[in-house]
Amino acid sequence: MHFLTYSLLRLAVLVAVFLLSMWLGVGLILSGIAAVAISFAVSYLFFPRLHAAAGDEFRGWISRTPRPRNRVALEDQEVEDAYVDRRLREEGRES
Repeated sequence: MHFLTYSLLRLAVLVAVFLLSMWLGVGLILSGIAAVAISFAVSYLFFPRLHAAAGDEFRGWISRTPRPRNRVALEDQEVEDAYVDRRLREEGRES
């Protein structure tokens, strides 16, 4: 939910700055560049907690392997990872 909120907030700032720049007669390309730069700066400086929460949420979405929820599954995963790493070292291919 944080990722969607942060993205919509940033898009709203981008559109507002772009429309304001176009209304002032700055030009299409310069308005676009200004809108991107200002929306990045405003969202990064004034919404740092939302930025961090959105980043954590996105990182969770793209993680390749889900983290086990219980202790036994976590221990099993660590043993399997150690075994694979050892086999790769024995074959001469480091991970």
